[in-house]
Amino acid sequence: MRKPPITIEDSKVPRLPSERPGPEGGKRDANRRQQVARICEAALELFCAAGVESVTIDDIVSKAGVAKGSFYRYFQGKEELVDALFSPVADRMREALATCELDMKQARGPSELTRVYGSLGLAVAGIIAANLGVLRLYLQESRGPDLGSRKPIVALSRDLEETAFELTRVAREHGLLRTDYDYRLGTLVSIGAIERLLAAYLAGELFTESTDIAGELIRVILDGIRAATPQA
Repeated sequence: MRKPPITIEDSKVPRLPSERPGPEGGKRDANRRQQVARICEAALELFCAAGVESVTIDDIVSKAGVAKGSFYRYFQGKEELVDALFSPVADRMREALATCELDMKQARGPSELTRVYGSLGLAVAGIIAANLGVLRLYLQESRGPDLGSRKPIVALSRDLEETAFELTRVAREHGLLRTDYDYRLGTLVSIGAIERLLAAYLAGELFTESTDIAGELIRVILDGIRAATPQA
């Protein structure tokens, strides 16, 4: 079964240096953006294949076909490159979770909670579909040691977990979830199930190209929520 391709969301090329060679939108600016995109795409492919810590800057510039000086024109080092790869995805994830939290505080009853989490699932699925390579790298590296170039990935993982804990706590506080279980444990179980589902999809283990991965993801979320809602 063919694995999904590694992708970077075209409209979310990582941040560029503030010092611009020529006007924004001009030829030199376009060339610079293309060069940064080549560096990011080469790095992402190498990171997914060999791990963040194993890949060197020399490896990256060689694969990207750019001079080493060009790399340092845009990034101070590998950790900043990793951070740049994840920043657009992290920003969109945090925005989706913030919207979910606001909607949850206004939810009235389990059916409203299902709607809120369904909307979150759709938002997350859209982010995932546009950033398969970044997702693959996240799943691969997020549980590793918080060291070196892996730091931005582990930091994002911890941030997302804490936000998920808070969402669950708010739902329980509003009477939308049962109170007879450890909400942190339930949250971690849900995160683990979702991550395993995504890892299987990216590895080509379970799904054909026609499978609705977004729908499967949302169903996992909602099944967990229904199991935890108070019974009438």
